Formats: sequence, structure tokens, C-alpha cells
Amino acid sequence: MCTPASADIDVGSRVITTQALPEGVAAGASGTVVAGVGWIQRRWRVEFDDGPCVSVPEYALDPESSQGRFDRG
Repeated sequence: MCTPASADIDVGSRVITTQALPEGVAAGASGTVVAGVGWIQRRWRVEFDDGPCVSVPEYALDPESSQGRFDRG
């Protein structure tokens, strides 16, 4: 059984939105998780590359593919 993509999200993670947010953030926007906001309804405080810092529900985020030092290819 696979773990959900959201299991890879934590403070410091790079993420991308999977849908447009009511705060004016477009689908596909990239940002960095700066804090956890809630544990009952999983939400993350995300600072987006274009400026805004908003609280985003976990279901609207996916980990951004990275070019980290452990990636091959």
C-alpha cells in the first residue's frame, strides 16, 4: 500500500499547489512550508515564491519534485 503524497510534507519542504486557493494563489504555485498550522484539519503555512504567505489545507498541496543531492538522473 502506498503512502499519500502528503506524508512527505513537513516544515522546510518545497510544495506545489494542486488547485487554486481562495487567497488568490493559482494552481501550480510553488512555495516552502514554514510552519504547521493545525493537526486536526492538516494545514500548513506556506510562503510562496511570488510573495504571499498563507495557510493551505494539506489536500491542496503536493511535494515539489526536487533536484536534491540524492536524486539520480
